[in-house]
Amino acid sequence: MKKRVITGLILLAVLIPVFTVSYLLPVFLVVMALLTICGSYEMLKMFSNKETIPKPFMFVVMLLTLLFYYAMIFASDVITFEVVEEYFYAVDLTAILLLIFLILFASIVFMPNHNMSLLCSAFITIFYIGLSFASITILRLMGVRFIIYLFLITIMTDMFAYFIGIKFGKRRLAPVISPKKSVEGAIAGSIAGTIFASLFALFYDIYPEALNPENLQTIFTGFSKLGELSRGLQALVIVPITFVATIVSQIGDLVASKFKRNYEIKDFGNIFPGHGGVVDRFDSSMLTSVFLVFLLTILIVVFPVWKMFIF
Repeated sequence: MKKRVITGLILLAVLIPVFTVSYLLPVFLVVMALLTICGSYEMLKMFSNKETIPKPFMFVVMLLTLLFYYAMIFASDVITFEVVEEYFYAVDLTAILLLIFLILFASIVFMPNHNMSLLCSAFITIFYIGLSFASITILRLMGVRFIIYLFLITIMTDMFAYFIGIKFGKRRLAPVISPKKSVEGAIAGSIAGTIFASLFALFYDIYPEALNPENLQTIFTGFSKLGELSRGLQALVIVPITFVATIVSQIGDLVASKFKRNYEIKDFGNIFPGHGGVVDRFDSSMLTSVFLVFLLTILIVVFPVWKMFIF
């Protein structure tokens, strides 16, 4: 427990400024690329528990995951290209998907002793890791408020689910996948995550200039027409979205647990002492970020964009 606490404090001390300070955006992009590579390696290593994966193939899949990660960022309609053109070269998502398809199927020809399940492992790794970390990156590029909103949902949900579950949990939530998780903890986590994240989203104007340099009223101010509505009307959208996101966060945790149980591993890696690997640390945020990017894209259609602040 001591090791877990120390590692957690170090991670917070490093990641909070990297994820929130504007002039550290290039560092954030490098960190996310490294996390994508590490996450893809952890997934492939997990799959290798059941079937040997040749190292050259692992290397190819890791590169394709990183390529897909970059392509997803440019394919997003919720950020402007000017935000990232300083750090990336533009790529086309369709071309990248075709390239991934061609390379993966062609590579099987050069591995005659291995069956087609390698393709499944590769596709799962590329889309699960690449899409998830691209979504986290997209949220940050949309504005620091969205990345804080994401982690408030996942951290508060996880924290309260854990502590309330230990204290009051009686009914098992998913006994086969994760025996320690309880229904009581899951409910408490969703309630707490919804309250904390919704309050942040609705009263964003109370935060200091470092987090809110444009003095936006809510996280949707300047993002879409939704931000022009009163706080009460915005709450009718934000609270349900946040509540569903807390459920998705817990599902993301269970997805990672399902992988670990199926492949008989304790953790995906050991890069973070006491916390496991990259996927262990970000499992809840990965699925939740995909969900939020999807919903924000829908909101842009329902409430058209009129001005966007990127910082």
